[in-house]
Amino acid sequence: MSASTVLLLSYFLLAIFVLAFVIRTLKLARLPVHLRWELSPVPHEKGKGEYGGSYLEEVDWWTKPREKDLVSEAIYMFKEILFLKALFEHNRKLWWFSYPFHFGLYLLTAAAGLMVLGGVASVAGMTVGEWALVDRGLPLLAGVGYGLGAIGAVGLFFLRWTDDGMRNSTAPATFINLLVLLAMFVTGLWAVFSVSGFAGHTMGFAGGLLTASLPPQIPGIVSAHLLFALIFLAYLPFTQMMHFVAKYFTYHEVRWDDEPVTAGSKLDRELKKLLNQPVTWAAPHIRADGKKTWVDIATDTGRPEESAK
Repeated sequence: MSASTVLLLSYFLLAIFVLAFVIRTLKLARLPVHLRWELSPVPHEKGKGEYGGSYLEEVDWWTKPREKDLVSEAIYMFKEILFLKALFEHNRKLWWFSYPFHFGLYLLTAAAGLMVLGGVASVAGMTVGEWALVDRGLPLLAGVGYGLGAIGAVGLFFLRWTDDGMRNSTAPATFINLLVLLAMFVTGLWAVFSVSGFAGHTMGFAGGLLTASLPPQIPGIVSAHLLFALIFLAYLPFTQMMHFVAKYFTYHEVRWDDEPVTAGSKLDRELKKLLNQPVTWAAPHIRADGKKTWVDIATDTGRPEESAK
């Protein structure tokens, strides 16, 4: 494949990723307000998060200022993101493979950052030998990341395939995702160990994307690996792997949303709008006819048998 073809394909795949990622993120951000109820613990509850308390415990809580502990919230997020704390506590068997898989991706994200910095440096006229951070750090981060990712991908694939409970709840697309990622990890590991000057070639690729002129001497395995990585990015927004974005909203807009509803507030207006939507549920206990709103149903005290008369 010629350098110009690889360049055009790279731009095309990156454009798909950026566009789809932005659209799906905006859709997640614009979803309606969730069913609001008190879920505990909320880490930002100052002095109460440890035991699952709430400002609602306070007498006349509405007259008192709400105190938030953002440090506790940040610590909770750090443990969850870096160590997959909830998975470790609730599904230890899955954690043993999911953790190296995710940590490998974290390392590869850091390696990608170094690659972009190296590309900028190469455009500025610096060589890889003049920047030891990229020359030494990039192969190290990438190699460990590929290795951990490959172990995790293989383990997750066979665990989901052999465990009856997991296999029945795993969509076929999940197995395809793991195979694509495994191909990316394996080709990357192959490139790191077989190509002399791996950092320099990846710097050249990143610099070529910035200047629209790829160097012609990039080894085939490096080009194949980078294309696998770009293919992975391009289809990522269309898969359940977008959970790393959805998880932010799951925590901050659902689990930790304890904002009180005040008359005339934005939240108050959103909730009233949703409560006035017509209900079309078919369940007999709801007694919806497509015209009644949630407010009508919630304030209807008649029993089903009385309503039928």
